[in-house]
Amino acid sequence: MTSTNINFSEQGISKFKNLDVDDRLVVLALLYNEIADEVPAIALEDVPNDNTANLVAQIQNLPQAEQLNALRQLLKNEGGETAIPIKEYAAMSTDCKLAFWYHLAQNLGTSIIGLPDDCIPSEKASEVLDLLETPNLEEIVTFLKQVV
Repeated sequence: MTSTNINFSEQGISKFKNLDVDDRLVVLALLYNEIADEVPAIALEDVPNDNTANLVAQIQNLPQAEQLNALRQLLKNEGGETAIPIKEYAAMSTDCKLAFWYHLAQNLGTSIIGLPDDCIPSEKASEVLDLLETPNLEEIVTFLKQVV
């Protein structure tokens, strides 16, 4: 079973990293939306959240089109002209990055630009999501740690 989990993880990560940035955002939004109720807020209490809360607040204060561009740049891990400090995100620990995306996901469609109601994941994004259809939350968290 361990080899299956490693295979699942490797396949999912590889396919995710080959997606374009918009497909990556769709996959992350759908995954976080799916697991939001399963991840207790208490699990995130030990994560130093000043940086994550600050970064989420900075994104919330942007107009929606700029929010989307900022999230794209975070996933691309590119500097350049941006409304938010990419280096601050890059310097975060994996757990802080998970908390950051979790808090963003909690605000999708309200203070953070959400997926359109008619959003249909691309074929490649659907392949990643299909790989991640697993009852094991730990495997999904492991996947997320590798891709954020």
